[in-house]
Amino acid sequence: MKNISIFLFVFTLCMIDNVYGGNLLKGEKTTLYFRNGLSYKKWLKVHCKSGNDDMGVHYLKPGGIDYTFSVHDNVFGGTLIWCTLSKGPDYKVSSRFDAYKQNNDKAHGKSYNYLAKDDGIYHSNLVEFKLHKKFDWK
Repeated sequence: MKNISIFLFVFTLCMIDNVYGGNLLKGEKTTLYFRNGLSYKKWLKVHCKSGNDDMGVHYLKPGGIDYTFSVHDNVFGGTLIWCTLSKGPDYKVSSRFDAYKQNNDKAHGKSYNYLAKDDGIYHSNLVEFKLHKKFDWK
């Protein structure tokens, strides 16, 4: 009887996943956007990581396409994405920061937007859409 109960439980989880297209272990989805707003045709280097994943190095040309990726919150909490944005000759001027830290108590509209400018990195989301300077170059 115990084996049948376990089988039915696992079967139900599989059916929910197939019918609703979701994973019970994945939380809310958040998308991060990075845009190069640097002047004088400067390129921007973006490198983001989490505890489990390395999103790789991406180079954004001036006025080019944004770099975008999405993450799912961990249902147990603790999702953290940190990024290093670099500019200048040989990309020696940079800023490393937590680009997304899961906070179930604070709404963010499922979007984090970053704009790299000459004087720093600006941030907004869909709840507080106005860009605010958040990080300086080092």
